Amino acid sequence: MSRIHIGVLALGSIVAPAGAADAGPTARFGMDFALSDTGAPNAHELGPAFAVGERLGPLLLEIDYAYLSFLDPETSDGGITASASILRADLFHSTNSYCFRGLACTRGTSLYGELGVAERFGQWHLDSNTVAPETNRQHEGHIGIGIELDNQIAPYRYGWQLGLRFAMAPNDPNSIACRGSTCSNNPMATTPSTERSVLVEWTFVVGQ
Repeated sequence: MSRIHIGVLALGSIVAPAGAADAGPTARFGMDFALSDTGAPNAHELGPAFAVGERLGPLLLEIDYAYLSFLDPETSDGGITASASILRADLFHSTNSYCFRGLACTRGTSLYGELGVAERFGQWHLDSNTVAPETNRQHEGHIGIGIELDNQIAPYRYGWQLGLRFAMAPNDPNSIACRGSTCSNNPMATTPSTERSVLVEWTFVVGQ
């Protein structure tokens, strides 16, 4: 994960001089949905997510939590959850007014990028003999990009974000593991050494 931490610091050094001097707490809440996940291709990853953080100009440090098995009970006890530390940065920000017919006007439009590290907890029960991942805890790194529309009633931002997150997690060569008497004959016992997933994130934003 050291490369991820280096990338987080590099992103911060690039964008830090470019933003406004506003600072303060912020929060988001909404839904996460997995478009694909090589570690659990048949699982239905969808559930609520929320995050709290502190904004410093164009930078935002966040703690993120998601419950990914809200609609899929075929998991270990406690379901599938993920906790992440995220550095998010405004790559572009405009305060021009935009009005959409039939909807409220927005004052701020942002394009943001993010880097993060996370821990996933829990295992999917893919069938009666197969679970994924092999362990109940898995490290993960991700990069993401998204848009934000907000009304920016100074000094606050109230609006919504739509983001795309690309995650990678190292795994054991036997990360799709067996359970039960048929393990020795399981044809899925060998998988790539890196699991990849793509998630969509839709959240409402409150704060600065």
